[in-house]
Amino acid sequence: MKFMIIFWALYMLFFCIPFPIFIYTMTSETLTEPRNSLMISYIYLGVSLVIWLYVLIFLINNLFVKTFKAKNIISNIISNGISRDAKILDYKLIKYNAKSNINLIKIMLSFQNLRNILIEHEMMFHDIKPQEKRFNIGNTVKVLLNPDTSQEPYFILGGQKTKFNFAGMVLRIFFSVFIIAYVIGLYYYFYTKESFDFGWRFLTFMHPIIFSGVMFLLTILMHQIIVGKFFKNSKEERILFAGRNAEAEIINVSQTGLTINNQPQIMFQVSFKDFKGKEHIAVCKKIVDLLNLASIPKEGKIEIMYDENNPQKIIIPRMSKEWIL
Repeated sequence: MKFMIIFWALYMLFFCIPFPIFIYTMTSETLTEPRNSLMISYIYLGVSLVIWLYVLIFLINNLFVKTFKAKNIISNIISNGISRDAKILDYKLIKYNAKSNINLIKIMLSFQNLRNILIEHEMMFHDIKPQEKRFNIGNTVKVLLNPDTSQEPYFILGGQKTKFNFAGMVLRIFFSVFIIAYVIGLYYYFYTKESFDFGWRFLTFMHPIIFSGVMFLLTILMHQIIVGKFFKNSKEERILFAGRNAEAEIINVSQTGLTINNQPQIMFQVSFKDFKGKEHIAVCKKIVDLLNLASIPKEGKIEIMYDENNPQKIIIPRMSKEWIL
């Protein structure tokens, strides 16, 4: 997994850095006169500065700001978190590192959320003391719930500690310095080489100063799409950890027409009463295992959880394990 991440990171960096420069040097002609008017050239310059500013802010935010923020949140949960006893329902060994004697494991926990509703949640982490068998099925562990559900993580295991990965942090600093140096060098080199007495009038859309930034933007967009599509849905998790439960009546079940990896998306329309007795109609969309499509209930009652502040937002927490991916 780590190898694939490094491979794709280097692959995308190739298209973001050397590729635009190579294409430009192979196709551009020697500059003998301005390529654009003064106004157009300053528009290109302004667009390039906005693009690179966004790229640098995105990198710094994801490489450093979010890391320090996550550490502070976990420290706050350790100090102020709400304790719960969690029962281990399932255990899976994902990977064993014989050299360090550390297991990468996935466990299913059952515990009460912030509303004292019994929920089930799956988590994956490294067990640094596998010989103690703390996470065997049937065991009970302590978890600490985050009282502030506006920020993740929503819970941590009791006794969890935080520390920075020194090697990882050095790599992040090196990468950030490299990108900043690359951007500054890009402007300096091409302005020195191509400006002559024309200022920035050598800029075009395909110029590396702009096109390289555009490629970084496309990479960021792909990252956001992949993260949003394949990783956890934080909105659903927030309802799971802070929502209330209700028994809902199924009104309609239908396919939306959307498929992901050849698995259909199903829309459930249900009606239910909240804890105040007010009736609501809401919908929930889920990607369903094609093999279990026939077993999905089309009528009757179903257990749901909803957002107390916005009852239109619902999830199906338990039945989904049987037939929803």
